[in-house]
Amino acid sequence: MTTQGQMAAEAWRKPDYTNEWVELDDRIDLLELPRGIAAAVVHHDRPDASVIVDIASGPGTFLSVFLDEFPGATGVWQDASDSMQAHAVERLARFGDRVTFKPGDMTDLAGCGIPSGVDVIVTSRAAHHLDRQGLHAFYAEAASLLAPGGWLVNLDHVGPEDVWDKRLRAVRPRFAANAGTEKPHHHNYPLTSVEDHLDGYRAAGVTDVEITWRAFYTCLFMGRKGS
Repeated sequence: MTTQGQMAAEAWRKPDYTNEWVELDDRIDLLELPRGIAAAVVHHDRPDASVIVDIASGPGTFLSVFLDEFPGATGVWQDASDSMQAHAVERLARFGDRVTFKPGDMTDLAGCGIPSGVDVIVTSRAAHHLDRQGLHAFYAEAASLLAPGGWLVNLDHVGPEDVWDKRLRAVRPRFAANAGTEKPHHHNYPLTSVEDHLDGYRAAGVTDVEITWRAFYTCLFMGRKGS
């Protein structure tokens, strides 16, 4: 496991921490809309997608949205946390043997046994734990595992300029009851910017990329690999 991967995974290996996080996250879920947008856009472009991989999947929420959207597809769950896997096993049980579990480090996808030639790779609120170099390395490895025309989707927090960061954090509690109550864990500060993400996609060879949703300091990045 890389140093960044170790720091990113540390808090999530603690069952008490993950149990509290999942309970709070389920209570106030502002990300249902962008998850649905992501699945719908991919379905419109690639309706026959058969393999969906969710990196740093946590309780499997994003993966479940895609498996509902693509009832004929199989899913690969990946995360470094045993306790998150326990939540995911319960949440994804309804999909039966459509889901394969691949524990491991998001900064070493090959070491996790993630297959190549997949249709979709998604990740959510995980890559912001990496610095710019680590983020770009993650995008490069993820893109290398996509089939031609495959999709790389990241729903993640970004670091706006300081003045905008303060403004957005000041008003966010009006719209999210759990704002400010999140359990502390490792972040890479300053968070990588929108430009860092877009640069990372392009450096990975995914030049067909767009921000398809944004609220406060969270963006839905979607990129399609060339055919």
